[in-house]
Amino acid sequence: MNDTPNLHPTKPESTASGELTSDGLTSSAPTPLFGRDADSFVQQLRLASQAHRAGRLDEAISSYLRLLAARPYHAELHNNLGVALRLAGKLEASVAHHRLAMAADSENPALHSNLGNALRAANRPDEAVKHHFQSIALNRDYAEGFFNLALCLRDLGRLDEAVGCFGRALALTPDNRRARVELAIALLMRGELASGFATYETRKRLPETPTPEFEQPAWDGGPIEGKRLLLYPEQGLSDVLLFVRFARELKRRGATVIVLCQALLKELLCAVDYLDEVVAEGEKLPAFDLHASMVSLPHLCDVDFLALSSQPPYLRAPEESRIKLGTRDRARLRVGIYWAAMPGQPQDRQRSVPFAHFLPFTGDPELLIFSLQGGVHQRDIQQHGAGGLVHDVGRGIFDFAEAATALSQLDLLISIDAPVAHLGAAMGLRTWVLLPAAADWRWQLGGETAPWYRSARLFRQSTPGEWTPVFAAVHDALATLK
Repeated sequence: MNDTPNLHPTKPESTASGELTSDGLTSSAPTPLFGRDADSFVQQLRLASQAHRAGRLDEAISSYLRLLAARPYHAELHNNLGVALRLAGKLEASVAHHRLAMAADSENPALHSNLGNALRAANRPDEAVKHHFQSIALNRDYAEGFFNLALCLRDLGRLDEAVGCFGRALALTPDNRRARVELAIALLMRGELASGFATYETRKRLPETPTPEFEQPAWDGGPIEGKRLLLYPEQGLSDVLLFVRFARELKRRGATVIVLCQALLKELLCAVDYLDEVVAEGEKLPAFDLHASMVSLPHLCDVDFLALSSQPPYLRAPEESRIKLGTRDRARLRVGIYWAAMPGQPQDRQRSVPFAHFLPFTGDPELLIFSLQGGVHQRDIQQHGAGGLVHDVGRGIFDFAEAATALSQLDLLISIDAPVAHLGAAMGLRTWVLLPAAADWRWQLGGETAPWYRSARLFRQSTPGEWTPVFAAVHDALATLK
């Protein structure tokens, strides 16, 4: 998932607060001071900005604060400090400093847009939209303002408006690859999968997209009969679980299919009958002729997206089971739950659900609840006194083959947007996915179904951050299953 919109190029007219550069920082501008003090201030601000751009955020923030003590109404300082605080995850402080920057230079469109970026990061998209609109009202040719506005409109599900704003940004800056990639995501969310995936290929030209260091050429979608094709993971576990299905089409075309994957997935994928070889990252690669990113397969394979949801499950648990889930006489349904994204993942705060929302389910004797949660959030069970209510299976799961074994013994999985949700749905397990208001593009916008999985049902927030109505809908749906 792309989280770069927090910092964007901004090119307003030069003002007393300085002109913003391509990373959202303002460059040193003329100051009303004269002599040695002015030179010292400009030099210290330049050094602080250099530390910021180098990723030394603590050093940059400390430097900005020292300078701010001497220049408390300096718009450039407040802006740069706001950007640094946003990157450090201190979002409300970031918002406050951007407001102070804007107050000192209220006609600067970039400062309005940067405030909008901070508000978006703080999950306040409605407020963010107002400031992005103000930025383009101040400068109708401000491409970055249209781009930032489009991101917020997309978050709010206003996709037609978002596509229009991305189009305006591209008309002003035709070579803006990032805008083209974000437009692709809007198209994918809108259900325009063929054009969306075609446009999404632009992501390969972004600096943060990993470039495979293979001597062999990339597959361009041409004939592959008799060829050895290596598929590699580009983004994360979820995308491997989602897109490995297309290897079946490659096999049908006569290719020998080799999959390079994360070590956690190797044993699971070794059980897939349409894969010829599976190699974990770090292991020696076998010989191959061509390579392709798994995320590119929908485009390269010219997929019939309408037929996807009717296709059978394509992943299964290994035959040898090392996990055995218990039963109880009165329990009619065995339900797995997963509530928290791994720390440090993009949008983990928005995707994660407080564990307490699941506790009402544990008081129903007809439900036997199993936690598949991994990582630090396993502690939530004991911290809420739920050790006798929720069976902690996650503590014994060390890879996705074991996770698949546990899932194969469940009647239902209730999960946030996480790899385990893709795994459950790919196995054909009834999977209920809990989605934030600004859901990942893979789940599209609106509706209870996903184009990828016929066994998945989507429960979406209608208001950002509000999970109570989502769980009320889940509770009602559970009542119909028992």
